Amino acid sequence: MLQDHENFADVDAEFEAGLVQAPTLWRRFGAKPHFRGKDVLEIGSALGGLSAEMALEGARSVVGVDIWEPRVEYSTRKVAARFPELSNIRFTATPSDKMDGENQFDLVISQNTFEHISDIDAVLGSIRRLLRPGGYAYLGFSPLYHSPFGDHSELRFPVKLPWVHLFAGRKAVIASFNKANGAAATTLPECGYNGHKPADFRAAFKRSGLELQRLRINPTEGGLKQVAMAGFTTLAGIPGLEPYFTVGMYAILRK
Repeated sequence: MLQDHENFADVDAEFEAGLVQAPTLWRRFGAKPHFRGKDVLEIGSALGGLSAEMALEGARSVVGVDIWEPRVEYSTRKVAARFPELSNIRFTATPSDKMDGENQFDLVISQNTFEHISDIDAVLGSIRRLLRPGGYAYLGFSPLYHSPFGDHSELRFPVKLPWVHLFAGRKAVIASFNKANGAAATTLPECGYNGHKPADFRAAFKRSGLELQRLRINPTEGGLKQVAMAGFTTLAGIPGLEPYFTVGMYAILRK
């Protein structure tokens, strides 16, 4: 149905999953925003499940941004059919740094998008411009490119191996992306990977003019994955190893 979701058994099922996965996202931030009566911008709204969940929680308005038009079309159609009572939500393909105006939103939310954005400074600048004074941005993203599966399994090896994309090299990742998508990319950003390391994101947060309230590294919950992420976080503290063991970053910033 959607080119970049061709591996999903059912895109509609993926939308439904997005509606119920929000509690996991808020746990990873360590805090859940209050949506009732707030104007919310979601950057990287994908299929629209999270935007719909926030609208259902009583947000005054929700704007979901995704730069790929087919996803915007799907989100608009799906939310209208699934929740016809919602009049407080819309989707657009206009990137936040191209949006007009300022001081429009109380909250900016972004999930698993910042590892793809090439010009982080431009997007953070737009967040600062669009947020009202005292507004918050919740930016959570994984996996970072240098982490074990930071290519999002783009190489499509029969067996998923950690860090295989780093050993194979960028040319192999780009070639695999081109083959899978019928594209002619020549750089990682053209494939959707910015290649930024944790230090790059922290520096961008500092330059943004927003106040970093909280930053959590590798948060997860439950079972062996939590044990593994705790070990990764310890290893990330060793000089030189941070990029390879930082899988996810969850930042809360305030204007």
